[in-house]
Amino acid sequence: MGLMDRLVKIASSKIGRKGNAPGDAVICQAEATKGDVITPELYQQPGIYSAPPGGARGIFIPLGGSRRYGVIVATHNYELDIQVAEGETTIYSTTPDGKTVKARIDLDGDGNIDLNGDSKKLVTYAALNTALQALVTAINTTFGTKLDGGGTVGALTLDISAAETQTVRTGG
Repeated sequence: MGLMDRLVKIASSKIGRKGNAPGDAVICQAEATKGDVITPELYQQPGIYSAPPGGARGIFIPLGGSRRYGVIVATHNYELDIQVAEGETTIYSTTPDGKTVKARIDLDGDGNIDLNGDSKKLVTYAALNTALQALVTAINTTFGTKLDGGGTVGALTLDISAAETQTVRTGG
């Protein structure tokens, strides 16, 4: 008897431990072609960790000659219509039912990264800080040359260090 893979329909997925596995993994409850229910691990590409939504399809590969024990090695969600050009990549998350994209990162063929669409523009902390410090200098120079009467020249300062972050979040 040879290796026989089969298409399964995923009913749900969750993080858990399967049998004697050395750690947690994504465990899918899926219905196989003959109606039997299986609960295999989802094997994924390193660096990508996702739990497919209910209704997604997966490729189940049985291991050890068993029809019930094996792994899912790939999934696809037919509910979404995400278009990418050749050479491009999209990373996304969905609602639990898999019908609506909630977050999306597009890596396009020109080397651009679009976060949740390209309608909002981001700036780096360093570039923003440089521009704002130049503005402060210009304001202080103007204050110094426009001073009427006695007294000391006022000095404006601006500290945006609290705005620096290691995470990126955009609104929709």
